[in-house]
Amino acid sequence: MKRYSLKKHNNEKGYIFPLTNFVILLLLLLTFHQINQLQSQKRIHQLNDEQYKLEWLYQKAYASVLQEKEAPPYSYTFPDGTIDVIVTQNGQNSTIYQFKMTTDTGGYRHVNIAIPH
Repeated sequence: MKRYSLKKHNNEKGYIFPLTNFVILLLLLLTFHQINQLQSQKRIHQLNDEQYKLEWLYQKAYASVLQEKEAPPYSYTFPDGTIDVIVTQNGQNSTIYQFKMTTDTGGYRHVNIAIPH
């Protein structure tokens, strides 16, 4: 009587190992692609958040400069960051202000703007 449970399985045609390696390679490539895409999306979100903070700082600085009665330089501190305002040129019809905005996370922007008298 033959014992089928101890039967030796031989597959010497060479199809199983290369096919398994190919499938595993595809799964690894897909996994690394998804991880890279997640990191890129996270970085884009951080940059968009930084841009949003800088835009709000600009709007706050512009509104604050219009309300000031004293001569520059001004320095404002908000929860999102700090703003330094100096005058670069003072003409007859307008004054050119330079806004140096720095967020709490380290982003910065320099903006020159002419505000009429």
